[in-house]
Amino acid sequence: KSWQSRCIMSVASAAVKQEEKTQQPTVAIAKPKSPNKPIICNNYINGQFVEPSAKYHIDVLSPHDGSLIGKVAMSNQNDVDKAVKAGKAAFEKWSKWTVKERMKPLLKLRQILEENEDELAEIVMLEHGKNRVEALGSIRKGNETVEYACGMPNIIAGKVLEVSNGVCCTEFYEPHGVCASIVPFNFPIMVPMWTAPIALACGNTVICKPSEKVPLTMTKFAEYIESAGFPAGVFQIIHGAATAVNSLVDHADVKAITFVGSTKVARLVYNRCKSLPVPKRCLCLGGAKNHLVAVPDCNIEMTSTDVLNSFCGCSGQRCM
Repeated sequence: KSWQSRCIMSVASAAVKQEEKTQQPTVAIAKPKSPNKPIICNNYINGQFVEPSAKYHIDVLSPHDGSLIGKVAMSNQNDVDKAVKAGKAAFEKWSKWTVKERMKPLLKLRQILEENEDELAEIVMLEHGKNRVEALGSIRKGNETVEYACGMPNIIAGKVLEVSNGVCCTEFYEPHGVCASIVPFNFPIMVPMWTAPIALACGNTVICKPSEKVPLTMTKFAEYIESAGFPAGVFQIIHGAATAVNSLVDHADVKAITFVGSTKVARLVYNRCKSLPVPKRCLCLGGAKNHLVAVPDCNIEMTSTDVLNSFCGCSGQRCM
């Protein structure tokens, strides 16, 4: 048989084994403890948790049993305006801190995330439905990016080159200003860490718009931000849905947008950014299932198992 045929048969065999596992009696996994009363997820603006201007919240339900675990703010343009103004004011001071000074709260944040990973994992499990291994893994992967951002003094050092006698070319990096990070439901802590720590390390201020389906994790993260010593307004959270997203994209003082989510919405956000009178810097990532090439000398058993787990794991929510 050709190696291609063996690969296909091995993937099929792995799928059958996985199906057999699901038909076997399983040990019940302990459900994370629900809060005694719903957790109110208000906006985090200028270092304070504040109600949305419309005083409107929607329910947050646990995927485990459908129970009410929280209430999340639905923000409008007024709320976004307040956050952007606070972020712009904070940027004037934060961007003038040396990159070395900005590392102090970032290093502290890395430590806080590590010390409180069990607490954070419980919240991720409760509101998203991940098991403990997956929840902890996502927190640790997110914290790896925080750790990477702590190396920013070396990464953005810049360059100076003498191109002629007495003539030098200088390369340096400058922060943009207020940046918005719009993140999905499937990884409540890991995906926000792809952008926020690096943007903060570079001297930007950040407004995060979490998914309204999983707002509890980032609400807790805001407490960690405060404990780490970040100045008020440097990192903020605006909860909500399409109105909040559109208001962030349209705001003239939001200088850059990052988005991770479905392909449909990624295109909408990208096109909206580019259709503005002054097109906005944006990075929009849609849903993805990566192509995979199995070469002839691969370990067929390992490859077939990994392929199956990567695209079926987490109910298919991984971009793999």
